[in-house]
Amino acid sequence: MIRFTIYTYLFKPINEPQEPDIFSPEVKVDESLAMKQELLGELFKAESKLRFSRSRNNGDGESKQFEHMIVAQSDRIVVMRLANTTQQVHEKDFNRWTEEDNPSLYVIIDNRKDKQIIAIENRPQAFSETQTVAHIMEETFNRRLWSKRLQVQINAKYRTREFWDVVSEYDQGIASVTFKFPYPNLPEISDMVGEYYTELARRTNTEPKTTITAPPKEKAILQKGDLILESMIKAASASGKVIMMRPKGARKWRKIGLETIVQEELSDLALKGLEEKELIPRKWQAIVDFLDKIQIVYA
Repeated sequence: MIRFTIYTYLFKPINEPQEPDIFSPEVKVDESLAMKQELLGELFKAESKLRFSRSRNNGDGESKQFEHMIVAQSDRIVVMRLANTTQQVHEKDFNRWTEEDNPSLYVIIDNRKDKQIIAIENRPQAFSETQTVAHIMEETFNRRLWSKRLQVQINAKYRTREFWDVVSEYDQGIASVTFKFPYPNLPEISDMVGEYYTELARRTNTEPKTTITAPPKEKAILQKGDLILESMIKAASASGKVIMMRPKGARKWRKIGLETIVQEELSDLALKGLEEKELIPRKWQAIVDFLDKIQIVYA
C-alpha cells in the first residue's frame, strides 16, 4: 500500500487589473473564476509545456527545477510523478564518490467539478515532507495562472477532533479562538461557512476571519454539538485553514491543524503499469475509487 497525504486546492481572484496590451488583452476575473478548474486542467496538456520549479531564498535567486512525468490522465484526473535531484554519497573498498539521484513520488490531482483534491505520496526518499511538494506545485500553478488573474492555495486537510483534543488539554479553559475562512470555492465548504461570510468574502476580496474572546477572568464556552461552532471547525479543517487558539492564562497561541493531517492509502498495484499507452480500466477505477472515498470533512 502507498500512503498519501490529502490536500485541497482553493482558488482566489487577483482583482488588481493588468495593463492590457496588443498581445495580452485584459482578462475578466469573473470569467476566470467561472472557468477556474478548466484553466488549471489546461496546464497538464502537452502544449502547455508545464515545468515545476520553486524559488530559492524566499523568491530571490535562481529557481530549482523539478522534473515530472504525466503517468496518465482521464476525466479531469491526473496521475503524475515529481522527481527531486539529490546527491548520494557511495562508498566501496574505502573509496567514496558522489552520484546524482532522482527519486520521485506520485501525485494524484482530482480536478473534477467541486472536488479540488491533491494526494501526495509520502516518500521521504524523494521529498522529506509532502508540504514541500505542495509548495512547489502551488508556486508553479500560480506562475501560470497569474495571467488569468487567478491564484491557488494548496492546504493539507486535517481532522476536526484536533480542535477538541486541544481544548481538553486545558483545565482552566480557552480564552480566545480565531477562525479563518477561505474565499468561496467549494459549495459544501461555503455551506459550512454560511451565507454571511461567503458573501463578505466575495464583496471584499478577502478571506474573512472571526475571533471569539471570553470576558476577562472567564473562559469561552466551547461545547460539542453547538451547530455554529461545529460548522466553523468543519469549514476550517476541510479547507486546511489553521485555527488559532489561546488557552486561558497563556500568552502564546496554539495552532490547530498540524497534528492530525489526513492520510489515505492506495494499493501500489493500482499505479503499477499506468505508463502503458492503453489505460487498464480496472486499475484506473481503483484510483477513482480511492479519490471518491476522500471525505470533505474528517472527524
